[in-house]
Amino acid sequence: MSEQLVKALPLQGQRILITRTSEQAGTFSEQLKALGATPVEFPTILIVPPEDWEPLDNALKRLCQADWYDWLVFTSANGVRICFGRLQKLGYDTRSLGDVRVAAIGPATALELAKYGVTVDLVPDEYIAEGIAFALLDDARKLGESLERKKVLLARAAEARNTLVTELQQAGASVEVVAAYRTVGVTYEDERGREVVRLLEAQQLDILTFTSSSIVRNFMQWLIQFDSDVANALLTSITRHERPKIACIGPITAQTAREFGLDVHIEAQEYTIAGLIEAIIRNKEKS
Repeated sequence: MSEQLVKALPLQGQRILITRTSEQAGTFSEQLKALGATPVEFPTILIVPPEDWEPLDNALKRLCQADWYDWLVFTSANGVRICFGRLQKLGYDTRSLGDVRVAAIGPATALELAKYGVTVDLVPDEYIAEGIAFALLDDARKLGESLERKKVLLARAAEARNTLVTELQQAGASVEVVAAYRTVGVTYEDERGREVVRLLEAQQLDILTFTSSSIVRNFMQWLIQFDSDVANALLTSITRHERPKIACIGPITAQTAREFGLDVHIEAQEYTIAGLIEAIIRNKEKS
């Protein structure tokens, strides 16, 4: 392969597993294809409604009717889509948000908010829960204030970590957490899952990508229950031969992967899909 082609298609010949939800996998796949890779999509989680819409609906009504909250915080693009879908069902739109300030965990979430015409007031430098907590505290300090008695609405996945909530509460904020959605794992009968097992057994996957802790958990739990022998063989191959390589979007996801016995070979420095792709390319260039 010519040097010019290698630069244009740095991931040529790499078969890369994408484990994101179906709604989020498409853009990732297209970007990998443009770099010469062969993406294999296997969504290991599904986004489903919360068990009860009432807590979210009531919080959104308070947000729109009473200017109840000081901050509205989103930790995923999924949360944005679902919340604004519920707002529309309740008869509100972005003009109903009033003076509430809006924080997004990262650029993808901020971009999703922009689609609804919402101006984001705060995006942390580090795109994790700890980053949002630090940014909110820093913002308050710059204004000569504190988070004492500030009301924060956090609409997120039902299974999310409590780190953000704990840190904000320790700073004196009143945090209301409502489930905007739940994540559930795929079933054993999933045909794409059977194809992934075949590719794993044949050692025909070069890289497995993970973009959240819940995806790691669901993938490994699914694989262990589907075929524990394949799961054990995967762990052995990763440890001894670094094949397939494990690529994670950031340190929280990487830590979850390690808790399941996976060696992490690639970790994004910027916790975005673009950052993950950049890390994959850098790793390939070194090999």
